[in-house]
Parts: sequence; C-alpha cells; structure tokens
Amino acid sequence: MSTTTENDVKQMILDVSELDGSIDGIDNASALSDLNFNGNMCNDLAQQLNSYVKSAKPGAFVNNSEITSDMTVQQVIDLINQKLGQ
Repeated sequence: MSTTTENDVKQMILDVSELDGSIDGIDNASALSDLNFNGNMCNDLAQQLNSYVKSAKPGAFVNNSEITSDMTVQQVIDLINQKLGQ
C-alpha cells in the first residue's frame, strides 16, 4: 500500500520529469536517470522536496547534493521518510 509521502514524492518526480502518466506508472526500482533526470532536474526535485520536508517538519531539510540521477525512486522516498522521521 502506498503512503501519502510516497505518493507525494512520486508526484514531484513526475512533475519535474514532465512525463505523461500517473504516479502508478512510476516503478520504485527505476533510477531517476531512467526517467531522463539530469543534474538540473535533480536540483529542481531537491528544491521541491526541501520545501515539502520543511513544511512537514520544521528544522528538517534536503540538500541539493542528496538527490542524484543514480538514485532509485525508492531511495528518494526512503530519504524523505528518513528526513520526516517516518
């Protein structure tokens, strides 16, 4: 079962990648590079994730360097869950 955080992160990934489809079509094992992410897109995603984390947990943050195109969707979700203490 998907969590709200997982769905939110997948939606941000989908929005930044500008791919058509729904979050259900994003495989957790996919690397961001498989979704055509480059360095600039990773930075854009990191900024969105940082805003998300800060609004949910004051004092928590995501650095741009923490999101790379080698990461899988699941690794991004796990990172955000860790930042949120989930």
